[in-house]
Amino acid sequence: MGAGVDAVKSEIIREFRFTNIHEGHDADLGAKILGFAAEGRHFTVRVSDEFDEDYASGQITVDLEELGPRLRASKDGKVIVRRSGISS
Repeated sequence: MGAGVDAVKSEIIREFRFTNIHEGHDADLGAKILGFAAEGRHFTVRVSDEFDEDYASGQITVDLEELGPRLRASKDGKVIVRRSGISS
């Protein structure tokens, strides 16, 4: 696990005040999976391996403060965090 996953986990904790995050890996997509339940819903965040590995370089410009609002707005409670941004 790299700095990108740590940053996403920190944002989940800050936004949802929830620390029980389940972790996995999606080898087909090349992403870490972070799952948690909060606000009566189950949320899943996939963090691409490229984002995770490159985050510490300081060249990633993704605004992680968008994570909470995007998750809440997502019909199925799922988003993916890539080097290019956060999408449903």
